[in-house]
Amino acid sequence: MKASVIVAALNEERALASCLKSIRAQSLQPFEVIVADGNSEDNTRSVAARFADKVVVEKHRTISAGRQKGSDAAVGEVLVFADADTHYPRHWLSSLLSPFSRSEVICTQGKLLVQDATFLEHFVADHVAPWYFKAALKLGFPSGAGSNLAVRSDAFRKAGGFNRELVTAEDIDLQKRLLPLGENVFVDEAVAFISPRRFREWGYRKYVGFHMKNMVRFARGKETKKHYEPVR
Repeated sequence: MKASVIVAALNEERALASCLKSIRAQSLQPFEVIVADGNSEDNTRSVAARFADKVVVEKHRTISAGRQKGSDAAVGEVLVFADADTHYPRHWLSSLLSPFSRSEVICTQGKLLVQDATFLEHFVADHVAPWYFKAALKLGFPSGAGSNLAVRSDAFRKAGGFNRELVTAEDIDLQKRLLPLGENVFVDEAVAFISPRRFREWGYRKYVGFHMKNMVRFARGKETKKHYEPVR
């Protein structure tokens, strides 16, 4: 199965090379690697050009617009979404794609662990968060993170892709629109190591409060947050 891995990036010259190296080192090689750059002001595009098959630029600086720009350039049967500050272990891609052997599966989401985690961070990410994501799936509210998400390209396009105007919750919005088209599966083995930089800078209370309020607003059909300050 041909997979297009799409990495959204904005001013990520310090983190991007490590991310792309980990993707290039996968046991199952992607068909193509695409970096969707949000019109960075640093050397992000130069770094991307060393490792990616395609580099596209999206001047509308929302994560949703970046992911959509990369998707528009992709030709793979499955679109795999990744983030520039995240590390992907060697068997991540093969694990994330494994459920697609069943035709009814159109979307998969993986587990998020934390780089350089404290004991509490590791416990929450490894035990509490997966329980939440699996429960959300059963309740019909898929909440997989856009940093570890795969979607069949035909289903993605049938659902309309990402809402380019969303600043946050673009991944949840897409998965909600995919619900009528097929099955979404949480894959424990598809592990990605995310950066702790945002909750280290914001603090746990602000980080958890922001995302919980945002998800509740989305679930109630209200507008999600329009500002999500970059943390680099």
